[in-house]
Amino acid sequence: MSEHILLVHGDLLTKERLDAIVKSRRIEDTPKRRFQHIVFVPGLFHFKMACADALWRTWIQPQAGRTDVNSLWQHVGILRPRETGKFASKPGFRRMHDVIHHDLWASILNCWLVEAQTRNSTWDSLEVFAKCPPTWELIVEMSECIVNKYVTNTTILMHLRQQPTQERDQRFENQVLRNRDELLYVDLCHALNSGDIGRVEASFLSWIYIFKATKKHKYAYHTARFMVQMRYIYPEDLQRIIRLNWLCNPTGKVFKFRPVDWLVERNNLYTKVIFAGTGSNHTLQHIINESPLIELYRECHVMIENGFHLKNRTMKHAPPDMTKTLQKLRDEIQRHSPHKFVAGRRADYRVEDEIVEGMTMLMRDKEALMDCDGEVDVMGPEDVIDY
Repeated sequence: MSEHILLVHGDLLTKERLDAIVKSRRIEDTPKRRFQHIVFVPGLFHFKMACADALWRTWIQPQAGRTDVNSLWQHVGILRPRETGKFASKPGFRRMHDVIHHDLWASILNCWLVEAQTRNSTWDSLEVFAKCPPTWELIVEMSECIVNKYVTNTTILMHLRQQPTQERDQRFENQVLRNRDELLYVDLCHALNSGDIGRVEASFLSWIYIFKATKKHKYAYHTARFMVQMRYIYPEDLQRIIRLNWLCNPTGKVFKFRPVDWLVERNNLYTKVIFAGTGSNHTLQHIINESPLIELYRECHVMIENGFHLKNRTMKHAPPDMTKTLQKLRDEIQRHSPHKFVAGRRADYRVEDEIVEGMTMLMRDKEALMDCDGEVDVMGPEDVIDY
């Protein structure tokens, strides 16, 4: 058994239970009885949920930051006008995931408009710019300029905030910082969906700092610990095995990679909720009897979809048409011009750079990663089905 390993994917609670089991069996004689063959792999679906929650704690939770006209809270009122109350407390993963993507889309489109107008005053809209048409070289050049101008990093933001008050634009500072945080999250989502596990690992360090600054200490500690194990402790063969089995692709389609812990949660949903029975049939024995058949039931759904040509109508609904809503948000962003630097402009609230805050906390206290408070991820059915 010592020549083989067993990868276990899960959340932090799974990790803690495995650690407790290993600790209680450390006096056993053989590696098998000591459970040394078990290797815990952090579930990237729960990691992604933690990233979305960290952005909620940074950009929506502070009460003082909700009054600013260009705050994410104000944009939530445009994107989800009937759900502002839910965003005030705990919006859940799916709502926050969608809001981050939609807000970033509108913001980047505004960046393209501002950059286009600086190059040619006749390009007063993106539609006029698209009809030119621009060359591919120009698109690449403009995209690089947009990243350099409107997506900040720690060094640039610190330089901007060290200037005299009359030379600063606090609204511009908050906006370029939000662009960076949202791009970090969207880049993580694209890396997961495309199966680029190296890109996922490269994003860990930034999120460790953000987790620490937003008081998600357990995620900061366990992510940092796993990074050390992958780089300095595990042999190269084991590292390769973990990277090749960190994600899966149940459908075999392009851009459809999914974390293994998401697949586990999906199976739990079908086993314990959808096919668990109702009324008097909702019993533990019924769930156990039905659990081996959930894939068969799903295949029946797919067969009926294909036979009656009911594509994207039974198992997964089509995404909503956000064209008008995004246009409304684009108009609101353009009205306040957060991507145009105006010296002396103030904001109602200064959003801190969580990467700097987390880095400072870790440098100040060597034991900061060990300060682990209780954290619970709340997951609903919509988080697993419409991934």
